[in-house]
Amino acid sequence: MSFLSTSSKEDDTWISAADMMAGLMMIFLFIAIIYIQNISKYFDDVNDVRDEICTDLSNEFSADLERWDMTICEGGLLIRFQSDSNFDRASSSLSPDFERLLDSFIPRLFNVIWQYKDSVSELRIEGHTDSTVRSWDSPLTGYIYNTKLSQDRSRNVLSYALNQPSIISDDNYLSWAFASITAHGMSSSDLIRKDDVELYEKSRRVEFRIKTKAENALLDLVTELKRNGS
Repeated sequence: MSFLSTSSKEDDTWISAADMMAGLMMIFLFIAIIYIQNISKYFDDVNDVRDEICTDLSNEFSADLERWDMTICEGGLLIRFQSDSNFDRASSSLSPDFERLLDSFIPRLFNVIWQYKDSVSELRIEGHTDSTVRSWDSPLTGYIYNTKLSQDRSRNVLSYALNQPSIISDDNYLSWAFASITAHGMSSSDLIRKDDVELYEKSRRVEFRIKTKAENALLDLVTELKRNGS
């Protein structure tokens, strides 16, 4: 009788452990569902803001795309200028034609982005070069040279933009710009290719890349998920 009694207690203990594991599984499933819902919400927020900004940018600049050699929202939330006439060869000085372009482009860009200033976390001005290097450079020194060249170009575009009369005279614009606009030299790190062949003229470009706070929130959530899962 004592053997049967002990066996019964062990069965009760085993059942209790099984119930506990099932409960834990339900808790983990519930947490996973919440995370999935949050990720879906952030994805929706990212897409909604991106679509709205892209629509407004397209409406504002649709008549200028061809004459400015510009694309909007192709490959991300960005505006891309692809023209060798924007800078002289191996120079970071803006050409007169590019300055005239920016005189029209910058105030209108600010007008569009200002409507989304609470949703935009960063406006990145990126300078890009092709992969060619000077004949006396090694691949490494050539890449470093192109890094400096692209950084100087992006910084000069930033300086020219912020010195626009409608920008520099507005303290609200400037306060937002100081907190949100950055300049980056990308060298040849992001080449434009077609069928694995570099398109040199298209690789030499200036881009205005817009990042949203919804994207940052999504990245923070993914980081938290990774940390909790590690």
